[in-house]
Amino acid sequence: MLSTIQQLLEKQDTQTLTAALLHSSRWLLGERLHYGPIQQRGLMANWLDITTHFETVELCAKVQSGDVEAGVFCLSSASTTTYFIAQCEHRNGAIKQLLQWVDSASLAAHYNTKEAPGYDNSMSLPFWPEPDPLQLSEFDPQLHLKTTHAGINDVVASNTSDKSKALLSQWWQVWQGFDTAGIKELYSDATHISVNSQVLNKEGSPSVSSWLTQLEGKLHRRYCQLEQVITDESNALVRWRIDADLKTDNGLIRVRLRLATMLTFKENKIVSEYWVVDSIAFEKRFGAPLPF
Repeated sequence: MLSTIQQLLEKQDTQTLTAALLHSSRWLLGERLHYGPIQQRGLMANWLDITTHFETVELCAKVQSGDVEAGVFCLSSASTTTYFIAQCEHRNGAIKQLLQWVDSASLAAHYNTKEAPGYDNSMSLPFWPEPDPLQLSEFDPQLHLKTTHAGINDVVASNTSDKSKALLSQWWQVWQGFDTAGIKELYSDATHISVNSQVLNKEGSPSVSSWLTQLEGKLHRRYCQLEQVITDESNALVRWRIDADLKTDNGLIRVRLRLATMLTFKENKIVSEYWVVDSIAFEKRFGAPLPF
């Protein structure tokens, strides 16, 4: 069913996707859930508009487990590449839930350069949804030292191989546990790792270790939590979030970053890794830019 998104983007095929969507289907974009054909047609129209600003659409990585599929799409032009991750839950030919996480800052920057002179090309998109309301807990893991937190083995499917569980647990320990020493065991110099449009581990950009250190330094009282992990033999999609205190012009505020990370691995090494977080949704919700 992920092919319906690809056909929409590549062939402007709205009918195939429309036929697969039910009245009860949920479509997440911009941290807002959309229901019903009227809202969903509006989203399709916006995506068709977006694709006119790019030259190619490519499915860079994909994972499938049962009735759940997910993939990383790369929208490319001569000057930029924008990533987004889509997850599709389906049954009997119908889409129950479609979730999208978009590098909206890169998308806005490229989209707005195509507009008429004088258009505000700051990080904004006129049609980007307002995020759903969110109430954050002030839970502090430092005050609950004996609390058990979910790990990879708690959220993966029962048929996930031990090899995949071990590698993903190691990955989670690096990013959740601030294990900088574990980076060398997971990543090679050839690994593609991008955080939205920023590619790490290449000349002129931070290393993975440096970026993890910056993340830890900017997000105070950082607490990571897994939401869902989908795996096959060589790929995984990890949905997770970070709750943290962020220093802003208005003082210290509690924020939540919702992240989608697609990993491809081979021989106990990560070959490629794509992080996507919706910058515009974050800024609309918290009144502050992403810290990275």
